[in-house]
Amino acid sequence: MRYSILPGLVLLLLSSLTNNAYAVTRHWPVELFDVMDNHTLVIFLGDEDISKSPKWMPSEGRPPLTIEGALKYAREWISHDSSLSKAKVHEIELKPVHNHEKEHSWYYLIQLHTTNNNKTTAHYIAILFNGKVVPAIVKPTSYK
Repeated sequence: MRYSILPGLVLLLLSSLTNNAYAVTRHWPVELFDVMDNHTLVIFLGDEDISKSPKWMPSEGRPPLTIEGALKYAREWISHDSSLSKAKVHEIELKPVHNHEKEHSWYYLIQLHTTNNNKTTAHYIAILFNGKVVPAIVKPTSYK
């Protein structure tokens, strides 16, 4: 009777070790905050996507992905979303991936506009130099 608690303690110990091991090996996305057209944007990039993307130093010449190439990836990504079928590019910016251990990583931030019932809506996407397209999320404005 006094050893009946032992199997429960062993199980509890093993489950806590398993959860901690999972948390250590889990790859969390890199969270980027950016501003475009007075909107704060949040972009979640996979660390492995950043690592696989070509590096670039502006002093060494042209970026590995041109604006034309980025637009090609954007059009391909847009073609998979019927709500963006008539989206037009409004703005493009070339941005560095800040605060990342892999230096010289860059991406294009593209603002798209769609018009429906005379109302224009902005959509944002980020494109890494390896062609990976990631939607950017508009962070809601807080009210005080």
